[in-house]
Amino acid sequence: MTLRRTGALCAALALTTVAGCVGPPASEWKDKGDDVVCPVKPADAQGKVRIGYLGGPATDLYTQATGLAEACLPHADVEWTRYPTGQDIVQGFAAGSVDLAALGSTPTTKALSAPLDLDVSVVQANSVIGTTEALVAKNADDIKDLKGGRIAVPFSSTAHYSLLNALIDAGIDPSRDVEVTNISPDKLPAAWKSDRIDAAYVWDPTLQELKDGTGGSTPGTVLTDSEQQAARGHATYNVTLASNPWIDAHAELLRTWLDLEAWVVDGSAGSADSDGPNDFVSVNATASGMDEAAAELQVNGQQFISATDQVSYLDDVAAALRSTADFLVEQGDIPTAKRDYSDVVRTDLWEGEQ
Repeated sequence: MTLRRTGALCAALALTTVAGCVGPPASEWKDKGDDVVCPVKPADAQGKVRIGYLGGPATDLYTQATGLAEACLPHADVEWTRYPTGQDIVQGFAAGSVDLAALGSTPTTKALSAPLDLDVSVVQANSVIGTTEALVAKNADDIKDLKGGRIAVPFSSTAHYSLLNALIDAGIDPSRDVEVTNISPDKLPAAWKSDRIDAAYVWDPTLQELKDGTGGSTPGTVLTDSEQQAARGHATYNVTLASNPWIDAHAELLRTWLDLEAWVVDGSAGSADSDGPNDFVSVNATASGMDEAAAELQVNGQQFISATDQVSYLDDVAAALRSTADFLVEQGDIPTAKRDYSDVVRTDLWEGEQ
């Protein structure tokens, strides 16, 4: 079995409207071969699945790095593409280049709302975002100290949503009192080191670089994080989004993928009697380019959601999508919000797991 990886697909993406594909060339990926054993019932179905991923410690990165997706979908053509942000993944869906991907609830909201109204559904609630996303500053001890400063954040991301809410709650008008600039995670360390910005709201592994002051730059001080923002009523999630035409044509492939992701979560939750993997942190560390301690911080900084909890959390996700959409309307990012987002959240895929 030959694994098809990012490099070839990045070349194809150069011909589309999607920009920012990152990750090592295909030659750098180790071929896992036929010795990988699928821990769930493998799919018999044929087909193709193009998976987008962000490259930080997560369940999809684990399945990508270990070759488990290919082992569990042995008759399918599996292609992986790494994107710098969730908004880039949304562009991939819009361009017809992605079938399945994990991303944040804010870009998901934009994908499901006008003017995009993409033909996609939320098929899994992956995690509740916590301390793995945070606002860090160079010379500030309080959010109010950022008034008059320049703050970087990847636009249309969960971090962007959390940042704007944090500023508003602190009495800072994001459109007048500060300059909020759009910088992707891969470019943030250079901007931080060059003194072009005073603060940034971003996720790991970039967050850890800013906190540590990698490369001789100023170490960042955490002013708030997404766990604190969730406690203030601004919860954000990582979810899996899938193309509806692909779901309709490849139901068995999707079911096997979801079963595999549930198996990974079972192990990452740290249960002593878990059937899931016990190398979740170490594999994610290697695959993301982080040291193991930093990867463990990111894993612990989000609450992974098990199969048995999917229905209740997907209901929460639907409510969060509506709340996020209302906020985005207020900010002028989208023209209108749907009355109800539950019709694009597939709780039916998990009802037998309760």
